Amino acid sequence: VGENVLMGAEGASEQELRQALSVAQADFAHQLPQGVGTQVGEQGLSLSGGQRQRLALARAVVGGPRFLVLDDPLSALDVHTEARVEAALRRVLEGTTALVVAHRPSTVMLADRVALLSDGRISAVGTHQELLRTSPEYAWLMSGAHDTGVPVPEEGGAR
Repeated sequence: VGENVLMGAEGASEQELRQALSVAQADFAHQLPQGVGTQVGEQGLSLSGGQRQRLALARAVVGGPRFLVLDDPLSALDVHTEARVEAALRRVLEGTTALVVAHRPSTVMLADRVALLSDGRISAVGTHQELLRTSPEYAWLMSGAHDTGVPVPEEGGAR
């Protein structure tokens, strides 16, 4: 586990490993049979999806990267774990330029600026609050109405 998290972070310390695991709420790694030295097998199949996702996030943030790309980094987490990871991730992102692909409103709110993609093109850019006010499509997506089958508003409709 520890070797996996530190992959690509040559020279990272034990403290940086602990910090990355803490940010990602992956402290469960310390309770594994051999702690962070535990072998989890090919693709971490002995771990749950949420555990694998938290270890991947720890690997992404270890060593305080200057630039970070995250693709739906919290999608496999329960609501309580997601809230704790978001709070810790918010602190990490203060010193990092990040591109975050997200669908959940809570994850989108980590961003200083949001770009809405529609039909493969950027259709709106602004803060979360600005887009809620000015983009019917963004407001529709953030409302969760798309999950219930409610069609997108006509103005700037998604396809």
